[in-house]
Amino acid sequence: MIRPSRRWTSLSAPAAATLVFAALAARATPAAAQACCAGGALVNPVRLSPPEDYAVGVQTRVRSDVGSFGADGTYVSSATFSEQDVEQDLAASFRVARRAQVGLVLPYVETHRSEPGVDEWGSGLGDIALNARYDFKLAAEMTYWPGFALLGGVVFPTGKAVGDGTNATATDATGTGTFNASLGISLEKVHGPLYGALNVWGTYSGASSTPSAAGTITTSYPLQLTALAVAGYVFESEAAAALYINFLERGDTTVNGTTQSGSELRLTTVGATGMLPVAESWRLSASLYADVLASSFGRNEQGGVGGTISLVRAWR
Repeated sequence: MIRPSRRWTSLSAPAAATLVFAALAARATPAAAQACCAGGALVNPVRLSPPEDYAVGVQTRVRSDVGSFGADGTYVSSATFSEQDVEQDLAASFRVARRAQVGLVLPYVETHRSEPGVDEWGSGLGDIALNARYDFKLAAEMTYWPGFALLGGVVFPTGKAVGDGTNATATDATGTGTFNASLGISLEKVHGPLYGALNVWGTYSGASSTPSAAGTITTSYPLQLTALAVAGYVFESEAAAALYINFLERGDTTVNGTTQSGSELRLTTVGATGMLPVAESWRLSASLYADVLASSFGRNEQGGVGGTISLVRAWR
């Protein structure tokens, strides 16, 4: 059985691991600062800290699906089906004003699916994402209240969608086939070496169309809500470590004007991440994450585990 692509619903979880750098940006001084990032397409993996003007980075993400959630939220492990995803991202951020920055993420996606009688790889360019952030107040500027920022992002359907000339197992499907736009807020609080952050955003996706023998199938999507919470610690060396939880939910889809009951999406992911400064302008980060593989923590999604590693170079 062909599994539908879940890539567009899960982007936020692995990329969110690098939000560990939020504390460093919040505590930044002209003498010592590191970057931070969060949230897949919504916030760039090479978010700039206050003294930085631009940065570039590369990130590799690996993931293996080990089971699936049904429409009723029941989780079932899989002994006959497996999927492995590998994604390489090229990212850049640029400061356009004292409190404003924009960024770009260019992904390349590789997918492997295996089930009885089928074993296939596919790859290609993914969906390109643009993002922006405006910090009204940095955490370092606030004594009692958290820092506050506005987040925005758009994703362009540059990747190949399922059914758009894909192979029999859709391993060469690398995108969603739709334009989507996100808007959200970021709250960050620092207390000594401890810090916390909460990002919440909504994502609107355009309708997708797939040709079939019976005619064109048009699918419309409701607003997707995502929340990311992070708690971490910054060491004297400017290294940092954090734990995070990411939750997303989306309601039932509509196909050719008819609501598809039971098509709701849900996924809960937890992870641990760390960052290590390398020389003055370089930083290395890594993370491990897993979807919560228990009933009711997901719906109509694959459940899996994975990790990320990234290297970033920043300029002031």
